Amino acid sequence: MKATTIALVVIISLVFVSTAFSVPPGKTLTFPDGKIGKVVFDGKKHKDAGVKCKDCHNGTIFPSMKDAKAVVGPPVLTMKDLNAGKYCGACHNGTTEINGKVVFKTKGTCKKCHIKE
Repeated sequence: MKATTIALVVIISLVFVSTAFSVPPGKTLTFPDGKIGKVVFDGKKHKDAGVKCKDCHNGTIFPSMKDAKAVVGPPVLTMKDLNAGKYCGACHNGTTEINGKVVFKTKGTCKKCHIKE
């Protein structure tokens, strides 16, 4: 009985911790960067552009929505990875079209994402 109670507490704690790192509607996720400014991911901007959560959280670009609940903390993203077409760079490559509009590429458009305060 005691082991079951402990296991239940651990599972509930993990659920609350993992959902704390998700980006629900109206919220943002901030990636700090000391060199050229932080990056703020705004799910609403992507939703307004016609992108659905599962478009990126498909298990290829980022963990699927189901698997994302088990991930603790945001991934470490590097410009090298993004410019190579990984993570955000899978769409932000200057060739992907969403709703008839070409998505800007990561290379050479720093101020589109990086904010210096």
